[in-house]
Amino acid sequence: MNANVVHLPRPRDARPQEEGLGFFVRVGRNDHKEILDLIATGERGIFGFVIEAQHVKRHADLIAEAQKSGYDLILDPKTQAMGFPGGHTHSLATLPWGLPRHHRLADFDGTAGRQRAVQIVEVARESGFTQLLGPTHLLSGPNDPWLQRDIATMRWAFEEIARGGSGIELIYSLALPIDVLRREDERSAVISAIAEAPCDAIWLKIENFGDDASGEKTAAYIAACRDFHGRGVPVIGDHLGGLPGLGALAFGAVGGIAHGVTMLQSFKAAGWRRPRSPGNGGPSRRIYIPQLDLLLKRDAAKALLESSPRVRALCGCRDTHCCPLGPRDIIGRPARHALYQRAREIENLGATPESLRVPQYLDERVRRVSDDVAAIAALANRIEPLRESLFKKQAEIGRFRQIMVHLAGFGRPESSALAPRRRVPRRQRGDRAS
Repeated sequence: MNANVVHLPRPRDARPQEEGLGFFVRVGRNDHKEILDLIATGERGIFGFVIEAQHVKRHADLIAEAQKSGYDLILDPKTQAMGFPGGHTHSLATLPWGLPRHHRLADFDGTAGRQRAVQIVEVARESGFTQLLGPTHLLSGPNDPWLQRDIATMRWAFEEIARGGSGIELIYSLALPIDVLRREDERSAVISAIAEAPCDAIWLKIENFGDDASGEKTAAYIAACRDFHGRGVPVIGDHLGGLPGLGALAFGAVGGIAHGVTMLQSFKAAGWRRPRSPGNGGPSRRIYIPQLDLLLKRDAAKALLESSPRVRALCGCRDTHCCPLGPRDIIGRPARHALYQRAREIENLGATPESLRVPQYLDERVRRVSDDVAAIAALANRIEPLRESLFKKQAEIGRFRQIMVHLAGFGRPESSALAPRRRVPRRQRGDRAS
């Protein structure tokens, strides 16, 4: 079939069902134009968009279109970043709950804490958000004094939402280091503490974990997530992409994932802990190569796709719904390509019966990526900019595959995370946040 043929979208009744595993996109400062184009094509693999509070006005058109199209809109108040010298910025300081310096514990005591919760809910309500990431902070462990402040602030936010009758759903954004999450006693203590906090979902934002995680870390994350299932609310892996994110979905550890547009697919807070350096630019857009489970810089991706017809045939996008011009669209429209491909990965996994998700993940994703990385690594001498990274990826994916196969050998898990429901079905059922 001619690769330049652009297929018309499938009729709605031929598309996957509305419910499935969740996919939420964290919208960066300059992502709104690409996402508006994606919405205009009728993309339904995405459940909702996370908008950072300092960009609400900048993304006004995106917010309006997402509202009309039935997507969830989730406000991130950025309180986690605002709790550190390196996370605090001038734009965050201008928010109603901002200060000229980074937040301190006393800023969330008593009346001051309640007022900040009210201000955050007011912005969410006035801007038409359907969900709110609660005003929480990155914890060092169960004894971190921020934990009790966060629980109190979540209660105040819940009360303000109820008072206003807006129906906004409140999400507990739990940010922890991976070393704390994987220690059973500390994890249990945190779970017991937040049982007192009202929430409609829990989003796990785990420091030093994400798309670059090893198989061992991924297995530990999957095991730890099961302790959150007893709360009876959806559990979402935030800042989580790549094979670890898809694995957490396949093994039922989480019911959805959230990440940025070719970035923010892992969470590292080292930069928050040190003062900001003037002139630091943000990360540049990367190119998603799903066959290799890699996000590459533009020059590296171009070198890969131009290295040989064989490599181009293996790593190019053959989905004409996504990239009608093949490699030219992968490089020229990286945001659309990355989001479209990730949405299809999650959509296909969600459409598979739970009992078959792990075998499909191992066979369709892990094995294929492992085989394709090996095939491309054999040609690495022709792709000098990627030579070392390809050999490294080959060793890593081999170990990752072994650990995931071993994990699958234990049989079906005792519990699976609840998946989030889309905004439209919630509205039809008369749920909150419609």
